[in-house]
Order: sequence, then structure tokens, then C-alpha cells
Amino acid sequence: MRARDVMSSPVITVTPRTPVHAAAALLVSHGFTAAPVVDTERNLVGIVTEADLVRGRILPEGWVVAQRPEPTVADVMTPAPTAMRPEDDVADVVELMVNGRIRTVPIVDDGELVGVVSRRDVVRCVARRELTSQEVRRRRIGPAGHEGRDR
Repeated sequence: MRARDVMSSPVITVTPRTPVHAAAALLVSHGFTAAPVVDTERNLVGIVTEADLVRGRILPEGWVVAQRPEPTVADVMTPAPTAMRPEDDVADVVELMVNGRIRTVPIVDDGELVGVVSRRDVVRCVARRELTSQEVRRRRIGPAGHEGRDR
């Protein structure tokens, strides 16, 4: 099975200039744990996770915080995240996720973001007993013989 068979696409993204609160709201509203960070040409420049967005933001009660400008995604993101290609084997993507303790892997084609594979995407395949590309395509094509994504 290939990454393109299970990846989510199109992808909800943010830019380096997105305010932290807006990125957090986007993740919450879509139920995601991370969002790829892209430039104006949709080239992957980073990834921002829930942990990135909350780290240092919630302080113990009674602490006084100096006024400072709200951080942007560029201030908290992981730059140059590990990415994979659409033709990479999902087994390799899963190995990266498990060994690297990564929840979301960006999928790029010639530097351009084309999708993401999240742990949830892979768990969905396991739950549906879709362990090969053929099984995934059979569900997507369906009995009518035309492609339609069941997400």
C-alpha cells in the first residue's frame, strides 16, 4: 500500500505568519493534531503540532506575564519536518510514525505538499481491514464503478 492510497488530501494548512491562536482554532475545529506549514507556493516549510501551540502558553495561576506580541506559527513550529512521497510504502510511513513518535507525516511531491498521513488514517485502514492498495481502491471506486472518497 502506498502513502497516496491513505493520505488525506487536500490538506488544511497554515503559513508561518498565522497567529498561534488562529492555528490552534483551526486544529480544534477540524479535530487535527498537527498542520503543515507552507509558503506561498505550497512548499512545505514546517509543521505545527498541538504541543507546539500549547508549550509555554498556559502558565501557573498567579504568574505575571509581561505584555508581548502574540507569537506566530513561525515562532513555535518544527522547521523542515520529515516528509515522505506519495509513492512511499505505508509500512515505511508507519515505521517513521512509531519510531519517531510522530502523529502526522506530510506527503510532498517535488517539494509541494500534496497530502498528509496521520495515525488516524492508518488506524482507519486497520479498522476497515484494508491492508492493501487494492482493498482501499475497491472501497473508493465502489459498486457503481466510479471513484468517490469515503472519509
